[in-house]
Amino acid sequence: MSSAVLYFAIVAVWAIVLVPMWLRRDTEATGISRLLHKRPEETEDDEEEPLTEEIPEPRRPVGRATVIARRRRRTTGLTALVLTAVAVAASGLAPWWITAPPVLLLAGHLALLRVAVGMDAARRRAAVQARAAARARALEARRAAEAAEPAEVIELVTPEEVFDQYADDRRAVGE
Repeated sequence: MSSAVLYFAIVAVWAIVLVPMWLRRDTEATGISRLLHKRPEETEDDEEEPLTEEIPEPRRPVGRATVIARRRRRTTGLTALVLTAVAVAASGLAPWWITAPPVLLLAGHLALLRVAVGMDAARRRAAVQARAAARARALEARRAAEAAEPAEVIELVTPEEVFDQYADDRRAVGE
């Protein structure tokens, strides 16, 4: 009986890890849709045509909201797994030590979250400092431009008569 619960716990852990990966990978260019596309059949002339490989589209950058949602889902799933393992162990269906793997997974995940939060804070501080430095450079450039001597304005002299090629009384050069 306890080995069945252990196998169930292993399947549940893998389901929590693999199902989101499968769902995330199943896009237009990958996953099941790739399997549905058949290879081009050979022509009647037996001419060999080079197969053109599809160039994968570059991944779009992952936004902050996506990362936070992914972290929240993973934390919720691991917490539910810990609670399930505790409930199974408390009911006497399995020994107490089956709670150890989910607890270790959750503890490791929380440790990684702590590091990620520190990295996010450092990235935000660096961005704020970069914006402040850019503002300071722009202010310095503006002050330097204001302090510089003004340029000398040269008055351009325009001729009295302007040549108009579309005028009615056109003359050839040299006349």
